[in-house]
Amino acid sequence: MKISEIILGKGRERRFRGPRVPRLKQKGFHKRMKGLLDATQEVTEAKNTHLDHAEELIFMYGDKGLDRVVGTFSKLLDTLDGAGGGDAVTTKWDGSPAVFCGIDPADGKFFVGTKGVFAKNAKLNKSTDDIIQNHPDTTNKGELVNKQGLRDKLAASLEYLKDLGIEGVLQGDLLFTKSDLKTVNIDGKKHLAFKPNTITYVVPADSETAREMMAAEIGIVFHTSYEGDSIENMSAKFGFDASSLRKSPKVWFTDARIKDVSGQVQLDKSSSAAIRSAIKELSGMNVNAQAFDAINKKVGGIDLIQALKSHANLPIRSGNALETDADRFVLDFLQKLQDKFDTDISKLKTGPEGKAGQAKQAAKSEVSQYIETNKQIIADMYRAYLKTEAVKMMFQRKMRDIKAIDSFIEQPDGSFKVTDPEGFVIVDHVGQAMKIVDRLEFSAANFAPRD
Repeated sequence: MKISEIILGKGRERRFRGPRVPRLKQKGFHKRMKGLLDATQEVTEAKNTHLDHAEELIFMYGDKGLDRVVGTFSKLLDTLDGAGGGDAVTTKWDGSPAVFCGIDPADGKFFVGTKGVFAKNAKLNKSTDDIIQNHPDTTNKGELVNKQGLRDKLAASLEYLKDLGIEGVLQGDLLFTKSDLKTVNIDGKKHLAFKPNTITYVVPADSETAREMMAAEIGIVFHTSYEGDSIENMSAKFGFDASSLRKSPKVWFTDARIKDVSGQVQLDKSSSAAIRSAIKELSGMNVNAQAFDAINKKVGGIDLIQALKSHANLPIRSGNALETDADRFVLDFLQKLQDKFDTDISKLKTGPEGKAGQAKQAAKSEVSQYIETNKQIIADMYRAYLKTEAVKMMFQRKMRDIKAIDSFIEQPDGSFKVTDPEGFVIVDHVGQAMKIVDRLEFSAANFAPRD
């Protein structure tokens, strides 16, 4: 596809005509889809400080999460089949940091910030003094963590983004400031390159896009807008259209929307049938809603949902394959929690017989008993998690050629290896979003230590 079709918004663009009803037929399926309407009312993202992976919605919301995943996957497949009218698809750019900017309803002043804008004590930077005060250097295990780079990027954001005529509040991923741009040689040709996080993005040095970037002081991709009468009450709307913003030669900006998805991804009949069959299987999986409600709470001081997500992430962090045996997953999960309690107890000065030690022992027993009682439910949830991951990757493999800008992973020897986009974000008709990301490649890279 042409860069201009995405970056400059040129080319044919489908109109959203509302959600399509999935064409799957299965006993109980339409009942599940009816429940999806209720799920969309309860499963919302008021603030887009974190987007969840599709498979994690199973842990977080049980059968409602499963309904949402099935509905989103079904409509995405219809879209790729050329039916149109599905959910919006946006590219997940590997930018950093996440930048929030716009007008503070409280005083009408322009501000920039990071995810701290939604904290209890909101960090809204309306001046360079605010940036210095809100983002000081810190320490980690006795080591100084210099935040000057972040302060510089926020200062550039504050100076230049106000020229875009932003109404309300926007969220975007910073791609570069002037000093981040460099020239690299790929296959004997000069390219302009920038590396905001893990992926290196490049454009031909003789292109109009490269000239616009070189003239700019800052580059950013916007993807989310916020509405509300105060920062605290704002809610997110994904899939922002940046064409409404005022042009500025000092700001290179775009949005994350993908135009004409079905025109860029062609599914043959066998691929479409395979994905549809996998979604049908996923829709019939068992996630007991009533029992899940009992699990979705803290037990022995442990947030079980966060603990489950963390445990599932362990192989991803190390670049290994996911555990495929659900029963083994539960046993390992229990063992990990028990080992954590034992480690905490061993560090207590009063030992296991002291008051704190006895409390830890009681919490360990409570958690162990709870997981043992609900081990089948957790195993069922993990099976649905694995199936969601599998279906997601079927889509990812078919959509990987959609690129806004060529992307590479820089190798230790300084060479560049072509890579797929980090992933995609699917935005439904009520503004909910979920990530479609190849976690074994990109999440592992993000978790990896850096120089």
